[in-house]
Amino acid sequence: MGKLDGLVAAVTGGASGIGEATVRRFIAEGAQVAFADRDATRGRRVAAEIAADGGKAHFVEADVGQEATCLAFVQQALNQFGRLNVLVNNAGIRMYQTVVEATAESWDEILSVNLKSYAYCAKGAIPAMRQAGGGSIVNVASVRSIVAGGNNIQYDTTKHAVAGLTRGLAMDHGAEGIRVNAVCPGPIFTPFHARRLQNAGRTVAQYNEDAASRTMLKRPGTAEEVAACILFLASKEASYVTGSLLFVDGGMTAM
Repeated sequence: MGKLDGLVAAVTGGASGIGEATVRRFIAEGAQVAFADRDATRGRRVAAEIAADGGKAHFVEADVGQEATCLAFVQQALNQFGRLNVLVNNAGIRMYQTVVEATAESWDEILSVNLKSYAYCAKGAIPAMRQAGGGSIVNVASVRSIVAGGNNIQYDTTKHAVAGLTRGLAMDHGAEGIRVNAVCPGPIFTPFHARRLQNAGRTVAQYNEDAASRTMLKRPGTAEEVAACILFLASKEASYVTGSLLFVDGGMTAM
C-alpha cells in the first residue's frame, strides 16, 4: 500500500530534477499526478515512461510565470482526475546577478516564476482542497531561504519570500485542514547543474568536492532524496506538520 494511495497531486517543474523525481515517487506511492513544465519534449517522455509502467500521469506544457497559466494548469489537473489533494510548487529559475546588474525585466521574470507562480497555483488549488476536506501544499524553497549565496540576489530574495509565503498560507488555511510546508534543499546535483558545469568547463568531481567542503555529510544530495522529504510532507505521516521548513542540505546550514 502506497503512502499516497487514492490521492491526486499537481507538480510544477515536473519534467526534470527534483520535480521529475517527485512525480515518479508520487506515482510509485499510488498517486495520480498532473505535472507542468515548459520543456514539452522531456515532459511527454516522462509521462510516456510512467504510462508504460502502469502509472497515471498527465503532462501539461506550461510556463507558470503567469496567473492564468497557473490557474489553467490546476484546472486541467481537476479535469483529468476529478479532485486535488496535493500541490508541489517546484518550478524555478536562477539569474546570476548582483543588485547593480539586475534589471527591472529580470526581476519581473524571476519573481513571476519563483514566487508568484507558487501563490497563483495555491490560489487555484485551495478551493479544490477545501472540497476534498483538506490537502497538502509543499513549496520547494532552498537553503537560500535563510542564507545568501553571492551573486544571486534575485534567487536569494525569491527563496526567502517562499519561506514567508509558506508560513502565511499555513496560517490562513490550517483551520481548513490544508497543511503548507517547504523543503529547503542544499547542494543537489540535477540536470541544471550538469548543464552549468559544462558551460563553465568544470567537472562533476569538482562539484562533488565543493559540496563536500560545505556539508556535514561530505557530498551533494540527489533529487530522489529531496523527493522523499516532499513525499513525507505530502503524506498523512506529516499530519501534524504545517508552516515548517525542512532542510535537506546534508547539514550545510548547521555548520
